[in-house]
Amino acid sequence: MDNNYDILILGAGLGGLECAYILSKKGYKVCVLEKNKNIGGTLQNFKLGDCTFSSGMHYLGSLDEGQLLNKLFRYFNILNGLDIKRMDPEVFDRFIIGDKQIDYPMGWDRFADKMESYFPNEKDAIQQYVKLINSVANSQAIYNLKSPQDYDIRTNPYLNTGVYSAIEAITKNRELQNALTALNFVYAGDKNSTSLYTHALINNYYIQSAYRLVGGSGQIADLLAANIRNMGGEILCEKEVEELLFEEKSLTGVQIINGEKVYGKNIISNIHPAITIDMIPEGKLRKSFKTRLTAIPNTISVFGLHLRVRPDKIPYLNHNVHYYKNNDVWPVSSYPHDQWPSFFYLYTPSNDGTNDYTNSLSIYTYMHFNEVRNWAEKTERGDEYRAWKNKKAEELILLASKYITNLKENIIDWIASTPLTYRDYIGTPEGGMYGTIRDYHDPMSSYIFPRTKIPNLFFTGQNINLHGMLGVSISALLTCGEITGLQEIIKEVNDA
Repeated sequence: MDNNYDILILGAGLGGLECAYILSKKGYKVCVLEKNKNIGGTLQNFKLGDCTFSSGMHYLGSLDEGQLLNKLFRYFNILNGLDIKRMDPEVFDRFIIGDKQIDYPMGWDRFADKMESYFPNEKDAIQQYVKLINSVANSQAIYNLKSPQDYDIRTNPYLNTGVYSAIEAITKNRELQNALTALNFVYAGDKNSTSLYTHALINNYYIQSAYRLVGGSGQIADLLAANIRNMGGEILCEKEVEELLFEEKSLTGVQIINGEKVYGKNIISNIHPAITIDMIPEGKLRKSFKTRLTAIPNTISVFGLHLRVRPDKIPYLNHNVHYYKNNDVWPVSSYPHDQWPSFFYLYTPSNDGTNDYTNSLSIYTYMHFNEVRNWAEKTERGDEYRAWKNKKAEELILLASKYITNLKENIIDWIASTPLTYRDYIGTPEGGMYGTIRDYHDPMSSYIFPRTKIPNLFFTGQNINLHGMLGVSISALLTCGEITGLQEIIKEVNDA
């Protein structure tokens, strides 16, 4: 390893790898430092027996020809290398809300027709909703790969509009309100904070088209890494950064936990902003800026259960299942302790893309960090923690069995992930799955910009603008645009 670079990138998750690709492609000398043994963050795969699971990225949207992610993947030179499977166009997401089933099909015309079949007396409201979502999705140039002269999210009027109140203004029908906001698990939707902006961009992303990655999402990280290295970039694992280094007021590099020092002209952090700020010595940053960043609350965490099941017993589902025990899609992110679990998200990984049956499935539900706080500082969590996980797994399997009735008797073995797993694994405070909360009441105080108060320190990743494949990829463009110019990058994406 050389110890002098044009660009140092902290963290080899999706955002870090995409920034490394963009800047390596432009001729910068780039090095990515990753604390773990493997790259990818929540893109990583893991194994249970002969089954492969994705740790966090379970399906992709807007991947049809000409759509946004399709264009981005062409630019990152990974589209042709991906093994993907298009989900069922008639139902890519199925929602069980109390006693009602709602299926989401692909395409806005098909979506409107499906909603009208469920709610024939609400046609005007449904058309109004579709028009509104498309207006929001078209309101931000960057999400349409158009070159804004001066990108500034503060000009978007939908950031300070709550999605809950916006839907209430369209229809008073509670069942239709639930149906239109049922996808809120994928962004930790909260009626008291989630903006119409977040809801619209993510719903539009998936409703346009939806795909699974055959064999898991780790292939995205592997393809990006190969491209970065082919362009001369370096990716180094087991290099945990513990401090940002300064010469007087100038940021010059980083110190790795073993004492090694690496220098860079510009540093991009794909690590959570609050953790990044803690690496900066006292006096190098205004206290007000540090206070604002560290005070932004984080989204809720999850409990995940990954099951290996007997072959030829449980059908492969070419759609996801979102199961709400009650007739309300909103309280599940702020559930009372004695009502857990009141929701689950279930999917069957597409391991070979062809089999009519599955040999594995994953089930997720929200979980507050307080449930695991007793073990948070323990390196050895012991029998009590294992017993607690077993109990929680049994409760989640019991609820999931309401949808897959033969589930319990066909489980071979399982592994569980808790908020502690996600805290330690992806490095987010209290294991928050979707980064920081963007509160529509005061969007600017909870919004994190790519450029920091230190001239050559930049943020990227899921805490910039939006989370997920869509948000992180756009944040990579925005971050690198601060260094090279955004319009030129957008032109290159469109030309690809």
